[in-house]
Amino acid sequence: MCDSPATTGKPTILFIADPCETSATLNSKAFKEKFRILRYQLDTKEAFLNFLERHEQDKICAIYAGFPAFKKIGGMTRSIIEHKSFPRKNLKCIVLCSRGYDGWDLDTLRKHEIRLYNYQDDENEKLIDDLKLHQVGNDVADCALWHILEGFRKFSYYQKLSRETGNTLTARAKAAEKSGFAFGHELGNMFAESPRGKKCLILGLGSIGKQVAYKLQYGLGMEIHYCKRSEDCTMSQNESWKFHLLDETIYAKLYQFHVIVVTLPGTPQTEHLINRKFLEHCNPGLILVNLGRGKILDLRAVSDALVTGRINHLGLDVFNKEPEIDEKIRSSDRLTSITPHLGSATKDVFEQSCELALTRILRVVSGEAASDEHFSRVV
Repeated sequence: MCDSPATTGKPTILFIADPCETSATLNSKAFKEKFRILRYQLDTKEAFLNFLERHEQDKICAIYAGFPAFKKIGGMTRSIIEHKSFPRKNLKCIVLCSRGYDGWDLDTLRKHEIRLYNYQDDENEKLIDDLKLHQVGNDVADCALWHILEGFRKFSYYQKLSRETGNTLTARAKAAEKSGFAFGHELGNMFAESPRGKKCLILGLGSIGKQVAYKLQYGLGMEIHYCKRSEDCTMSQNESWKFHLLDETIYAKLYQFHVIVVTLPGTPQTEHLINRKFLEHCNPGLILVNLGRGKILDLRAVSDALVTGRINHLGLDVFNKEPEIDEKIRSSDRLTSITPHLGSATKDVFEQSCELALTRILRVVSGEAASDEHFSRVV
């Protein structure tokens, strides 16, 4: 942590998260000559405000918030933004490495003309030589693919039994809950099935949802349906994906899907979208995967559906009370697969998100708009 007073007239960038230290932008001569770097490790809200007060003379023009951002101190709230120590006078932007921006008072940021940028990689940035388009969507889709395969084939459950028994025949027989030879397709009252030819409904078709669709269609041979508030005509025509409107009419169509993947953002409109009513219309034996936000699922309704068999498999990369994971979900290793919110957690995304965040700072401080302003600018 750097906590020394400013010694130059350079504008300062405050890092509250570690960037990629090998970043070409961070280590460039132009960046080093233009900015002073100040680092701070968040602890409490009070400590952060005291830190800002000590650095009141610094010209903090940007904050690099990385992935965790301000969650540890309760988010970027109005009480922080309008505190006398907060650098509203010089602060031009805050940049995130994540897509999500939960816990931000957007109205107050807008009021004080402080820009907030999140991670987007759907358009080229000429300041980055080797930008990989759609990288985050691709990597999150890999996570979806794993959860869906777990639902159909239960590989991790079989791996657990194989480690416990040390015997292939015994592991398969134990999964089938029977004596004698077991082929491996039975798991008590369930069966391992092929995803080929099965129907998948993707809730939301943003950049992540599209990458999920591609992998399921071309990788697993599934029939793709998607649900949103308006049709994506390009995808419907070019890929023959079937559109369903995200409103009350979707209930009557849910019976036909073997898999439902949630890629929606967390909003008041999507909270508890997957509730008891929704699940009652679903096909028994459903594979449900959530990559969006934990609160999109009504956990009590989902837990009950696991008990009754309405849901055969639940795959989660996000959780209702994150960072905590519900004990019922953790203990049900035959019916659930869980990953600790790491859908996009690859070296590729970590490095690229840093480059994009830093180039946005460069552009904004120079009086330019970000190259993908209409995508990445939240406020």
